[in-house]
Amino acid sequence: MDESAGGFEIGGLADQHAHLLAASAGVPFPWESGVRAFHERIAAAGGTPMDVVEPAAAGPPRELAGRLLAGLTMAAAAGLVEVTEMGMRAAWYLDVLEGLARRGPLPVRVRIYLASGLAERAGLAEWDARRAGCGPWARLDGIKFYADGWLVPRTCALCDGFAGTGDRGILFMDAARLARRAAPFAAHGWRIATHAIGDRAVATVLDAYELIWGSDRAAIAAAAPRIEHGSVQSAELPARIAELGVGVCIQPSFAVSDAPQVPAALGAAREHLAYPWATLAAAGARLLLGTDYPIEAIDPLAGLARLVNGRSERPGFGTAATAPPRSRLPLDLALRLACDPTAGRTRLSADPAAAGPAAIDEIAVLGTSPLPFPPDVR
Repeated sequence: MDESAGGFEIGGLADQHAHLLAASAGVPFPWESGVRAFHERIAAAGGTPMDVVEPAAAGPPRELAGRLLAGLTMAAAAGLVEVTEMGMRAAWYLDVLEGLARRGPLPVRVRIYLASGLAERAGLAEWDARRAGCGPWARLDGIKFYADGWLVPRTCALCDGFAGTGDRGILFMDAARLARRAAPFAAHGWRIATHAIGDRAVATVLDAYELIWGSDRAAIAAAAPRIEHGSVQSAELPARIAELGVGVCIQPSFAVSDAPQVPAALGAAREHLAYPWATLAAAGARLLLGTDYPIEAIDPLAGLARLVNGRSERPGFGTAATAPPRSRLPLDLALRLACDPTAGRTRLSADPAAAGPAAIDEIAVLGTSPLPFPPDVR
């Protein structure tokens, strides 16, 4: 970190799991009848949420471009220099981003993971060609799959079931099916990310990744597969995740927002299994940070405060709930996870490391300087 005139510069703040493009475009999520009903319907049909076709975008191209640009500008104002769009479900987003980038640098650079359904419908050849032709501000990075549901609506896949019910949630794919679908993309150098919230789903994803890459740590490190969320983990999973070298993209705000729901969902004897970020870090797991915007707010400093202090008092973020100690990380580690110097620089009103945990909520964003992707980075 380096001091600069008018503030303090840190390696650029990055959000490694968001749905910024879809939210900015105003495309509705497909669960008008409720998340649980949606998950049950998709599972009964043999699909996953990442296989659902996105409805056609509403509005002329210029209006859609304006919406995306406004969303990217909002992310930059929050201090971000890079956002990963986790599960793009229509190709027009990339078309619009490339058009915007031809006019000049984007407010933030955008990594894109394609939704599994979109990737498979168009096929490897088409997406390989589009990946090779991407410009310096938007990159096609990987494919997102979906293993289970969510914690709060009781659809994530658990080993022992939800408290008082025996219901083990929804597992959209077993390990063999996930490996069969993901392996062709992995063989072409696409990163693989899989949504897995419950411990049964996390174990299934690890099984699938071992089917694809074996237990070769070097191969897995090069492929950099990810688990998105990893919210509930039985005792053996953190060490297994670390041993395999699989990344886990965590959402600091979930441990705060879901705090009232965890005891009811898991029961007092198992609530310690939820959001075990300190245990993962102690095991040596590779961690990444994302917001899951718009499920949670995109403000990276609020997320940093919640990850370090268990709560944030930034305007609009104060809640009665506080994340438990198991869901908190030391400030130095949290900052390393939040920042990516290769993505650019974020200028703040103070150095978070020097100011200390209690002062995070007082720090303001003064500006950002995103860097374009170099030609050899996916």
